[in-house]
Amino acid sequence: MANSKKGTAQVNPPTPKQRVAAGFGSKGSLVDDIIRTAGLDDDVRSSLMQVSNSRLIKHHHAVKRMASQFGSKNGVIEAILATRYGKRQADEGVREKLEGFSPWRLMDLHRQAVDIAAKQEKAAAVAAKAKAKKAATRAKIRARRAAR
Repeated sequence: MANSKKGTAQVNPPTPKQRVAAGFGSKGSLVDDIIRTAGLDDDVRSSLMQVSNSRLIKHHHAVKRMASQFGSKNGVIEAILATRYGKRQADEGVREKLEGFSPWRLMDLHRQAVDIAAKQEKAAAVAAKAKAKKAATRAKIRARRAAR
């Protein structure tokens, strides 16, 4: 229960159907907005109409984020390839495989690629720090031996 005090009105959060009705008017208009924003084919409409309202809301959020951050599906693919491969050239098979993915899956792959790149950078920084510390220790030992 959202509000459990006695004597107060119970406030329930809106259901996904109510959120769709309030934000888009109907499920069909939400699906049309997803298709238009993502640049998908119209043949996807029938399968998206069978998806639950809560899942459609999540898809709409992901597609809006994709459009605002990257502009299009190709922008996300370029960002994923740049994060994963850097300056190296990615195989055409990888690009074709990514082009077959849905926009929400691409956004998740981009998030994963960014997280992995951040972990690798952190690990490289820790390794460099340990290497510098080891070199400093070796220099101290050499200095002591030379002073004998």
